[in-house]
Amino acid sequence: MNAFSKASSCHGRRAASTLRIYAPPCYMASLSMRYSISSITHGQRLLSWGRPTRRCYHPSISVASDNLLGYSPMAQRSPSKPQPSGSGNDKPSASTPSTGAIWGVDSNTAGGGVWAQTSAKKDKLNELLTELNSQGVETGLLGMESLDLAANSEEKLDLAFADGLKCIAKCVDGHVDVAAINMCNESNTDTNKKEVASAMQQVSNETNEAKNQLFQMLSNVSAEEEWTRSKFEATMNEAIRILSSSLPADPSLKKPVAGSLDLTSSLCYIREFIQEKGREKTELMKEVSSFAGSDIPDNLQNEINALNQIITQAFSTSVRVYKTLILRAVAQTLHDNWDSLTTLTSGDIDRAAVSNPGSAQQQQRTTVNAKSIKKIFESYNTSPCCNWVESWWELMDADNDGLIDQEEMNTVVDLAMKPIHSALKHIVDMSLEVCPSRRVGLVKGAGNAWFLGGDDTSSLEDTKTNTNLSTSNTLTWRNRRAELNSRKIITKTFLSTLNRHFRDQVETPHRLRCIYAWAEKSHQNNKIDSILVDASEEWGAASSIVGRKRYVELEPKISYQEFRDVQVKHFPQLDKLGEEIVVSFKEDLWVLQGKRRQNAELRRDCFLFLAGVSLVDFGIGML
Repeated sequence: MNAFSKASSCHGRRAASTLRIYAPPCYMASLSMRYSISSITHGQRLLSWGRPTRRCYHPSISVASDNLLGYSPMAQRSPSKPQPSGSGNDKPSASTPSTGAIWGVDSNTAGGGVWAQTSAKKDKLNELLTELNSQGVETGLLGMESLDLAANSEEKLDLAFADGLKCIAKCVDGHVDVAAINMCNESNTDTNKKEVASAMQQVSNETNEAKNQLFQMLSNVSAEEEWTRSKFEATMNEAIRILSSSLPADPSLKKPVAGSLDLTSSLCYIREFIQEKGREKTELMKEVSSFAGSDIPDNLQNEINALNQIITQAFSTSVRVYKTLILRAVAQTLHDNWDSLTTLTSGDIDRAAVSNPGSAQQQQRTTVNAKSIKKIFESYNTSPCCNWVESWWELMDADNDGLIDQEEMNTVVDLAMKPIHSALKHIVDMSLEVCPSRRVGLVKGAGNAWFLGGDDTSSLEDTKTNTNLSTSNTLTWRNRRAELNSRKIITKTFLSTLNRHFRDQVETPHRLRCIYAWAEKSHQNNKIDSILVDASEEWGAASSIVGRKRYVELEPKISYQEFRDVQVKHFPQLDKLGEEIVVSFKEDLWVLQGKRRQNAELRRDCFLFLAGVSLVDFGIGML
């Protein structure tokens, strides 16, 4: 290390390690990406803050899939022909009825109104970008990523935390095989530093063993086997127990410990999982090759290999832990939603009353298909995110005709989202428990740790001086308060993102209504079916005498392929659930940090104004 200056050692070490990590389509990078690549790109492409540039205004971007321009099922139908004008006694003739659009494809254009989505968060982000551009920052080069440069060193830790979560979520959403990412050369790795990697490998083995036990328990399920509620709940409880045994203990949210550090946990290094954007792989490798050609001492090369091994193993272990959390959340979601899965819709009850008149109609199914339960677990374990909804669709389809009602379609999408929300919440809590969110949460003298954006690797130099890789640092009251406040802000912001993103920002209920209205449904020829149903149960004994009937309109059912054809275009967020939530979380952090900078500037301007007024008033008083 003494043969190089601090700057050159950073470039040489991390540039060389980049050649080892970036080769496959990976969703992580070692410590190298944060320094060598960023120093290359930022040094060559970004202008200085003080340089005057042409101001660029960033308006809100209009995307067809986001705006859903067209017919709105929430709007009232407008007449296809204008109403006759005249006195109040004028009435439309029977030959020219003023009816709205018929049910089906024509209603997309002939009826309703135009609905365009607006987002206060997007407008705020564009406002922050415009302010940066007015200060001389070329925001057109990096777009929203320019807000990373405006953050201070502490705020960048939160943004790096969101980037690490995004890499993990994107890998699971796309079902990338993490075994293909393990390319580190372990031959030159120090034995002391292997202790951390081996501890994380043990966690990976335990999660794999737990998943094998789960699918072995479900392996003997036949296609015709039906589970009653008692059997169903017992199986889900056993699945939760098996998967929980391989996961780290749930953090104590009521009494969080400030300063806790566990170097053997893969989530301790989550801020080092980054993905280079906006550049081709070939161009990236050309720029790094200049650093790779330099002579690097053997001890420095060994340190590079050790860090590469730790980061690679940490990423693969984190992905496996996250996937295990998802499977456990799936079992919990199934256990808690028996009524949602088995309750029949009013349309199914009315159809059964017409097909089997006089028979007693059930309001709820008594069993669920065991094979469909197994397919849900297999889908979340081995399939990309776009197939998760289909597995729930098959479970909801009780009569196996591939068709479900609109109400059941909404339930399927909601159930497909719940495991991701739960798993992301747990992985965020676990990450904050094993590593401080601020450098003040570390012991004195360790504030420049490499896993918190620094360059100090002394924490892994020798296990003799670091006998306790899992410690709880004793902090001063000021540092403890700062650490707990930062964790509280991150947790509160993430919970707000989970609760509001798909419900309010994506507007899932409205998108589902549009998907159902725009889908080309073959059932009932995409029209409403009118039937008469015996109302004896509603009218009581009197109805048996008068023989009353009630008029019912049955909406057509929808198949998964019909749903999928429209969902791909107008609801693409459903194909990247985890990544969509984490990206929204980072946007919320950008807004939070931007408001903090604006408030600080406002306070400074107010202070300077009051100070100037006071000086003028003092000068006048001295006259």
